[in-house]
Amino acid sequence: GFLAGGILMTFALILKKKYHLFSAIILGGAVSTLFFTAFSGHAFYEIYPRGFAFALMFIITAFTVFAAHSYNYEIIAVIGLVGAYAIPPLLSDGSGKIEYMFTYMAIINAGILVLSLFKNWTWVKYSAYGLTWILVASWTLNKYTLDKLNMTVMFSTIFFLTFYATFIAYKIIRKIPFQAMDIFTLLSNSTIYFGLGYYAFNNQFTEKYLGLFCVFNALVHMIVAYAAYSKKVT
Repeated sequence: GFLAGGILMTFALILKKKYHLFSAIILGGAVSTLFFTAFSGHAFYEIYPRGFAFALMFIITAFTVFAAHSYNYEIIAVIGLVGAYAIPPLLSDGSGKIEYMFTYMAIINAGILVLSLFKNWTWVKYSAYGLTWILVASWTLNKYTLDKLNMTVMFSTIFFLTFYATFIAYKIIRKIPFQAMDIFTLLSNSTIYFGLGYYAFNNQFTEKYLGLFCVFNALVHMIVAYAAYSKKVT
């Protein structure tokens, strides 16, 4: 897998000067191949430890962010980042190693967040947003058990905050007015997170923490509101 990804990447770099767009598409395929190989080498075959796998994925993510910014093509980010984590869930063996999958997704979403600071690429953000919450919500509603509470809340919070920052950072930094779709996305992100958190906490053992969960949500929105007000982003 690494060899195949390396060959694709070599061809992409060779073709970049004369066939810029075609080179970008091949590079996206190379990155997807490397991502999936890094993930499956540990999750499916345990060839190397988890820490090494995540280090590989971090390096690949960093390279993809750099390449997408360098090529200035959104398609690299779409294929290389979003396509990378759309593959493993479809090929999952059902072994229950969901924490690996969530960490994998968090790494890729972090790359998308970094890109969002420089590029207003809506397809990348919306695709990653939709895929992430569909996977998280599907797992939570069908596989969640009380012993998975801490992991569920932790990763849901990470995804919530990551997408919150992804959708507002570019516009707040550049003081660009928010459109109707921006507002809808922010509201849906908050609603999904709050709903999943309520679902996780709403049982006889942990329902006493629902109040604190509500306060946490309120504090996050207050901080963002203050930041937007300070930047005069009405």
